[in-house]
Amino acid sequence: MPVGILIIRWDNEIGPINEGFYPENLKITNNLLTQVYSSHRYQSLKPGFASISLKNNKVVSFFSGVGDDYISVENYVVALLLRRDEKPNKYREILKTIAAEILDQVQDGNFMKRLPDLYKDLARI
Repeated sequence: MPVGILIIRWDNEIGPINEGFYPENLKITNNLLTQVYSSHRYQSLKPGFASISLKNNKVVSFFSGVGDDYISVENYVVALLLRRDEKPNKYREILKTIAAEILDQVQDGNFMKRLPDLYKDLARI
């Protein structure tokens, strides 16, 4: 079961911005935001998945893309924060579904209301 869901937006002046997360007691640092976002931008500007291992957790994430090739909105990352012993690939399919729903609702902010239910969907994996 993932530790949480995290949504990151890139701002060219500020850098990575935490747009939302669940559960509410999740500890999100600026360093985490930067590491997750950078894992995508070092690879490609196109939409896609990335996985990284951190000191205490693993992260599997989906990047919406930037430039001519993006999905729904540019420069967003939807990430699942995992326990260190979990396998990120196990969550790719559900992350694809969750990311599509979140990215479609990110402009109006409605995705925040859906995060608890989307998080519960992860328990079935």
